[in-house]
Amino acid sequence: MDLTNLRVVALGHSSAGKSTYLAAMYTHLAAGRKGFRLVTADRAASAHLIATGKQLGKGIYPPPTSRSTDLQAGLEHGRKEVMGFHWTDYRGGALTSSAADDPETAQLLARLTGADAVVVFADAHRLATDPDSHDEVRRTVVLLHRAVGDQSTPLPIVLAYTKSDLLTDPAGWARARAATAPLEELLAGGGRVRGTTVALSCGRSPRGVAVPVLWCLSTLLDHRARQAQDSLETAKDFVKDLRKEANGIDSLVSWFKGVESAAKRLKYWEEQLRESKEEVAALRRPAQRLARLLEREQRGTAPPAGATAPAATR
Repeated sequence: MDLTNLRVVALGHSSAGKSTYLAAMYTHLAAGRKGFRLVTADRAASAHLIATGKQLGKGIYPPPTSRSTDLQAGLEHGRKEVMGFHWTDYRGGALTSSAADDPETAQLLARLTGADAVVVFADAHRLATDPDSHDEVRRTVVLLHRAVGDQSTPLPIVLAYTKSDLLTDPAGWARARAATAPLEELLAGGGRVRGTTVALSCGRSPRGVAVPVLWCLSTLLDHRARQAQDSLETAKDFVKDLRKEANGIDSLVSWFKGVESAAKRLKYWEEQLRESKEEVAALRRPAQRLARLLEREQRGTAPPAGATAPAATR
């Protein structure tokens, strides 16, 4: 897993609010939260997203667009980049096509299989009022199941209910969440999936806009920190054992047999130990603080329990 270029794929139909979300999220995190800040080297993209975000704060929404949106950004902590990611949304016919050999489906599946994290955008109001939208959910579940099967590391998946402020009727939420129940079950199933749900509002009173990105980055950073800790423990064990073996007799016997001595192997593993210690030190604190920030940002963002839904997994 390359923490400098994590691939985050966004799914959802053309009016689900992906572009609106991106502007709201970037504006929120670019301002800085608890020592974390989102940055991008693309100044034009940054200016556009922040300008759109400020318009959203006034209740002015951008028109729906059929263009794909990409953002290369980095999450900084204390002005040091913790991890970078490439956000890209998918705007194709795969979520509505029923053809098994549809090229859009093949392209999307390839993107999902190569993704480090996935955010699924679902228009809560549309789910509650338009039965045709339920087919997209079923297609999404099938595609995600296929993609998850090819993952060797945890795959963070977020189900983001957009336009949640438009859905105030409990019965409406019951219909919306009944439609997404198979997807929520996938998120709660554990295994390779690390899932959660969030109700988003991106207008005058934004709510939950940081959660999808923070969930993905926090899950992946925590996984990398655990990997680094495991490597550290392995290096410690090797160094401990080799220090017992490294002596003059071993060096002489190794020279005579033409094999690498314990002393040489010890030198290598001592270097591995040093590097592992540095990596753990660099990852542990940001991972812990990012988890706390995520917990803070998640408060009050759970979708109403209009239908029975599984708990999130982590």
